[in-house]
Amino acid sequence: MTHRYELEKYKGIRSRYECPACHRKRVFARYVDTWTGKYLSPDVGRCNREDNCGYHYTPKEYFHDHPEKKEYKVSTRVKIVYNKLNTIRNNAKVALRVKQLQPQRIDCIPEIYIPKYLGTRSDFVYFLRGLFNEPETGPIIQRLTGEYCLGCTDTGAVIYWQIDGQKRVRTGKVMRYNPQTGKRLKNGCNAVDWMHARLKREGVLSDEWELSQCLFGEHLLKRRPKDTVCLMESEKSAVIGSGVMPGYVWLATGGKCNLKAEKCECLKGRNVILFPDLGAFDVWKEKGEAIAQRVGFTLSVSDTLERISTPEDRRDGLDIADYMIKTIKTKN
Repeated sequence: MTHRYELEKYKGIRSRYECPACHRKRVFARYVDTWTGKYLSPDVGRCNREDNCGYHYTPKEYFHDHPEKKEYKVSTRVKIVYNKLNTIRNNAKVALRVKQLQPQRIDCIPEIYIPKYLGTRSDFVYFLRGLFNEPETGPIIQRLTGEYCLGCTDTGAVIYWQIDGQKRVRTGKVMRYNPQTGKRLKNGCNAVDWMHARLKREGVLSDEWELSQCLFGEHLLKRRPKDTVCLMESEKSAVIGSGVMPGYVWLATGGKCNLKAEKCECLKGRNVILFPDLGAFDVWKEKGEAIAQRVGFTLSVSDTLERISTPEDRRDGLDIADYMIKTIKTKN
């Protein structure tokens, strides 16, 4: 049986408020009118600090204290319609949950394409050689290209392969860089391409093949089960970060909007440091904390960029890689 007034279910930190009694923030759940979807009153709810606070103001107590707010009566017909709608909603939730529990079909690219495109002649690797002052056969260059399986196209673009924890190749992001500055070449419609799209155009993959992405570098987690994970937006930043501080496992989401719970399932039980790009700190912090709680990993969010950036840096949209590059060049 569904009650008309229920404590709001947790939907992230925005669904928790300051407790009227202890004044702690984000610990107070309000009662919601399930018929209207609105809060009964800002102070009607329960503090989750049961031992230290214990505040719990119920709807029954609220209506006793405020008889003028007495809940309106509804006809039996309205109640029947509401109950039917509620049943449909609950059945839909169950169906969705069953679907989520079913094994997801994951289409993969044949592993043979990694060695086929493996190479150190990309513009990006050329930039890395200059950055770390190493030849093509240098230890840092060999480690980075080997660990991340960096590929290379015949035009000099780098391929960032997405390989999951089961060594399945999900796709590969194809990007061009200026070999001197390391900046992305964004001119033209082919600034970013995908290996699954290329293989579809070549007829290797069928039109029914569906993309299912994972974190860039995810395949490294099982090799280093105890090392702290550094998670950032761009693949370039992850590779350079690994070159600068190899004691961490550096991963990338591949985009600002790609910080998602399903992608972060592989981080369960790990210690994770999140590195938001400039302008994305608040959004990533909120999303990261919600995902960490849902998946089950320890999270800290770095505010380094927010602290050290200048107005010019924000205007130019610098990321953590740009600061690491500056540091390396200063030392050199």
